[in-house]
Amino acid sequence: MDYRKLLHIPQKCFHKLMNHHLSLIGAAASLPLFGMATAFAVAQNGAQPAAPDIQQKEVTERLSLPAFSFSESGTRYWRDEAIQRGDTIARVLNRLGIRDSEANRFLHSSPLSKDLLKLKTGATLSVQTNDLGELFGLRFLNDDENGEQVLVAVEKVNGEWQASADPIATEAVQTVRSLLITRSVGATLAKAQVPRDIRAQLSEIFADQFNINSLGKGDRINLVYETLLYNGAPIAAGNLLGVEIQRSGKLHQAFYFAHDSESGAYYDALGKPIKQGFSHQPVANARISSGFGFRKHPILRSLRLHSGVDYAAATGTPIIAPADGTMVKVERQNGYGNMVEIRHNQKMTTLYAHMSRFAQGARAGKSVKAGEVIGYVGSTGRSTGPHLHFEVRINGQAVDPATNALPTPGLSATQLAEFKSGNQSLTAHLKLLRELPTNIALLD
Repeated sequence: MDYRKLLHIPQKCFHKLMNHHLSLIGAAASLPLFGMATAFAVAQNGAQPAAPDIQQKEVTERLSLPAFSFSESGTRYWRDEAIQRGDTIARVLNRLGIRDSEANRFLHSSPLSKDLLKLKTGATLSVQTNDLGELFGLRFLNDDENGEQVLVAVEKVNGEWQASADPIATEAVQTVRSLLITRSVGATLAKAQVPRDIRAQLSEIFADQFNINSLGKGDRINLVYETLLYNGAPIAAGNLLGVEIQRSGKLHQAFYFAHDSESGAYYDALGKPIKQGFSHQPVANARISSGFGFRKHPILRSLRLHSGVDYAAATGTPIIAPADGTMVKVERQNGYGNMVEIRHNQKMTTLYAHMSRFAQGARAGKSVKAGEVIGYVGSTGRSTGPHLHFEVRINGQAVDPATNALPTPGLSATQLAEFKSGNQSLTAHLKLLRELPTNIALLD
């Protein structure tokens, strides 16, 4: 290759550039730019000016904040406070920052008995107040001398304090719980705030099939039950409407069916009785005239939790033990009148009140057999007429005798159709709870 030819290439390009007038004009126009670049390069390589000496000074000044105050609302609202050992109403109000001398004077002179104003440890005192700490009302559940619960309500109406004796309207709403057993059954139910009476019912529904305490880690309980509301706030639990237990991979279901306005029982999805119940009723061929739950007391005219069922029967009608057991009380009390209490096992006791007289030989410590006469119907104690008041208690907690102890009747064809129709929504609720991947401990 002849490298000498390469030397002539730049010479030819320069010659053409100089001979073309447009190229010459472009080259001339570019000269200022080359000058600016050169000047810039020179400036960059020149001496830098000295940085100014900046003086720093720390200034501390107290600034006044603008005046700000919370707007106090006169809106009334309810606060719930758990009752501690030794609490009185005055002590709880003081703990809540409520000091109302007028209300305290009324409480000391109210028509309610001193016993009804005593607070039970573990109960809840609901207090109506506002942001100013003014007191407008309080209410709580308490036991009277008859063993029944009354809603004690003290309210300020038109500027005057009064203890309400009017019947209180309650609203029943459905509450659901879905619980995965991680520890003991009792601890899981208590942590989920399942009411004591619902827990007592639950322990007995499947008692003929298994002990609920046998549930272990990984088993599940799904519940649908009634919560009774008064002025929008829960005051007690109603019926346990539906329950299913997944135990060791097997599903157990129970649904409540009301036979009439006063009694009902639990059945499986096919309408078959869940629980056998006692072999006898305490009064043969008698109807339940007043069922378990909240009702207006016929004498005190206030809302009360009827802790048993009443059998309408004539004075002198024999009362029999519905199952084997041991008499633990045979005595006279103010509210119950002549009463007998029988223990049937470690958990269950039954109570019979308002007897006209006891059976011959009845005494505490005596064993009785199912069907044995223990007394006779009467109207002693706090009673409006001859009847038997019959209670069932599980670990000291009153439960509905109709669903926990009394014989469970079979369903007629008409009742079975009604049962299946009414259970559609409950079945859907339980199915939804069963498919949820998490616990539902509280729905309000």
